[in-house]
Amino acid sequence: MLFAAGVLLMTGCARSDAKDAYLKGCAALESGALEESRSYFNGVIETGYYVPHAWRGIGLGYMTAGDYADACIAFEKSLLEVEEESEAFQRDVSLYLAFCRDLQGQPEKTMEIYNQMIRRSPDPEVLFLRGRLNLRNGDAKTAKKDFDQAVSLSSDYDLYINIYQIYDEMDRSGDGAGYLEQALAEASRNEEEYYEQGLVNYYLQNYEDAKDFLIKAIRKDENDKNAIFLLGQVYLSLGDIANARAVYNEYTETEGMQGGACNGLALCDIAENDYESALSHVRAGLEAEPSNQGLLYNEIVLCEQMRDWNGARTRAAAYVAKFPTDEAGLREYEFLSTR
Repeated sequence: MLFAAGVLLMTGCARSDAKDAYLKGCAALESGALEESRSYFNGVIETGYYVPHAWRGIGLGYMTAGDYADACIAFEKSLLEVEEESEAFQRDVSLYLAFCRDLQGQPEKTMEIYNQMIRRSPDPEVLFLRGRLNLRNGDAKTAKKDFDQAVSLSSDYDLYINIYQIYDEMDRSGDGAGYLEQALAEASRNEEEYYEQGLVNYYLQNYEDAKDFLIKAIRKDENDKNAIFLLGQVYLSLGDIANARAVYNEYTETEGMQGGACNGLALCDIAENDYESALSHVRAGLEAEPSNQGLLYNEIVLCEQMRDWNGARTRAAAYVAKFPTDEAGLREYEFLSTR
């Protein structure tokens, strides 16, 4: 009995040490110390604990460095080691693997991953990604089937907008506009979905209508930050920078809204070609909200505008590691990889 207790104690210590090394690897990865993170993750693998997670971490490090071939190997090893991990973990690793396969110019293998995921569960986001790939491959009919199935399974208005944006990027905005109209019809069924109606009208470029709906949304809920920040963007689209600044300035000291407010002020600066001020606003926002996606993206754009190619490239690599399915981030990263 004493011997068995000793084995259990050593096993518990080994697991604890492995978890500690894994967390240190994650911290190193987050800070950009890729070789250090890989060393920690390899140590974790040797313990036999948290092996799928460690391979995922190694894959993220390679992906951040632009080494997509080795990233694919690591992600595949992560999936092979999965035994009792959650469906969400497998989905996460599979999306990273598909992302890297796509960047390697392997659309067939990317499609195979999406097909396997959809066979397991008809996920709206994965259907959207498969539809996007089909559209890029010139199969518009199959793409539309994927998009239609995706929106039938989701109530997320952003999905309609994402579909429209893919069509727009392919110079087929007419085909995509139908999804915006569908979203507007859905939102109109509930008259009090003011933000949603404002959002769709914004993408339809009906800016005056968008403004009216967003003002109603803010009157309904004065802390509706989505409506507040989108209203600022509407003012920018109308060329009314003064009112846009007024909207954003009001919330720079409001807890939980500093990041979005600073991002909005940066957009105002960009509209006036004042990139230094914009970058200072972005970095002030990141101090409050280090993971704010809009701020992280605009930091890349501003580094480009100021010809800081190394800074932009480093930030773009970190961005796609955090947001692997973001089209705008991917385009920036691909562009910067050639600079």
